Amino acid sequence: MMASGPLAQPRWAVALSLLVLAVWSLSDVVAPAREAHMTPASKPKRAPVRAPRATEANNGTAESQGAKGIGLSLADAVFMALRDNRTIRSAYIDRIAQKFDLRVAEDRFTPHFGVAGGARQRIGDNVATSAEVTPTATVLLPTGATFGFAWSNTMTDAGGANQRTSAADIVFNQPLLRGGGVDVTMAPLRSSRLAERINRLRLKATVSETIGRVIFAYRDLLGAQEELKLAQASVARAQNLLEVNRAMIEAGRMAAVDVVQTEADLENQRIRVLGATRGVDAARLQLVNLLALDLGTAVVAREGTNPTRIEPDLTRLMGVAFAERPDYLGQLLVIEQNKLGIVVADNQRLWDLSVFANGRFGRTITSGAISDARPISDLTVGVAFNAPLNDLRRDYPAVQAATSLQQAELQLVTIRQGVELQIRNSVTEVRIRWHQLEAARRTRELAARAVDIENEKLKVGRSSNFQVRLLENDLRSAESLLLSTTLGYLNSLTVLDLQLGTTLATWRIALTD
Repeated sequence: MMASGPLAQPRWAVALSLLVLAVWSLSDVVAPAREAHMTPASKPKRAPVRAPRATEANNGTAESQGAKGIGLSLADAVFMALRDNRTIRSAYIDRIAQKFDLRVAEDRFTPHFGVAGGARQRIGDNVATSAEVTPTATVLLPTGATFGFAWSNTMTDAGGANQRTSAADIVFNQPLLRGGGVDVTMAPLRSSRLAERINRLRLKATVSETIGRVIFAYRDLLGAQEELKLAQASVARAQNLLEVNRAMIEAGRMAAVDVVQTEADLENQRIRVLGATRGVDAARLQLVNLLALDLGTAVVAREGTNPTRIEPDLTRLMGVAFAERPDYLGQLLVIEQNKLGIVVADNQRLWDLSVFANGRFGRTITSGAISDARPISDLTVGVAFNAPLNDLRRDYPAVQAATSLQQAELQLVTIRQGVELQIRNSVTEVRIRWHQLEAARRTRELAARAVDIENEKLKVGRSSNFQVRLLENDLRSAESLLLSTTLGYLNSLTVLDLQLGTTLATWRIALTD
């Protein structure tokens, strides 16, 4: 008999509670088996694997798999090239000889000093000993005159008689026609100074072109790295699409054979990663070779790829080019050299006519059995001439100089027109490249949105796997197009800078010898 009270329950309530507990336990065992036998229409929906958006795949995956190495900015690469590039170092080595050529030309009007002399002894019946020391000095004057001075000191000892001679020899010669005049005499020095300016312009051109090659090589590495990131992002998107496909197959919403194309696309993207990796290594080797680094050095380009618009002014840039281009300025100096050559060549056609003066002043002293002292005083002045009447060889330099000047002037016109053509083409290239870049940016954004939308449609069964892969191909093409147009725009600015001759000014580089 059951106890009575507020906690007491009737027997039927206890039996009902035990029955509920047994049914609940049985449902936990039967539920998984029942879920496995449900039809696709009645089976509960699983939460699908979320594919990352195209923008997320392009950024997160690329950063997580970024290249490892020494970070190098474009300014760092330019600085290292200035310091270590072999072409630039070779150009500076050449400058040593070039500057010495100018020193030799400037030394032409410097007084030259020297000492000559000797000693000898005659052995035989008549023994004699003699010695001579003669300091000399010569100088060329800007008028073409030459002045020479020699102080001759001779001592002779023969048979107990000593003789000493000390005399100053003075020589002066002034051409009046051929070889005379300030313009003719100074022409070699002026030509050498022009050559020095030409050499400095060539050094500027060499350094600028080398910097340009380094910039292009750096951007090749940068582009290869970005291409690798794009390939890695494509692999990540293909992997996520494959996971979505497998989830749909498990859910019975996709046939198992349809995943084969997705798997093939994933393998293709992995092959693309391998090719991009090889491209990075090739670009790295090219850059470190230009920087004269060890070829095993791992460098990574760290420059951004988001340029801003620069609108070139054609009229202003034309003036800048004609004021800065080394080849144009150098050709102007070549014309000046040829004009000096005409002055010299015309002078060589004249007769030889000059005035001269020779003098010897001093004394001779003899000691021994007979002592004597005799003064030396001798002066000669005169005029000398030489007049060839029918020697065509004297006209040949003038003809050569005239034709060289005409060729140089024609070459200047060619260079000027070439500069104008290059600047016009470069300005057009910069403008078109910018419009292409803007279009590529919009294309990439739209392609990324299309992929995101199609992935969402695929999750709810409103799209096909083929359509998603097709849009993925479009996105990859749009990403590659954006990368190529970005680097193309940056390179077009570098080309314009080179063609303007302002590369060194842009990078604030001052050439020093």
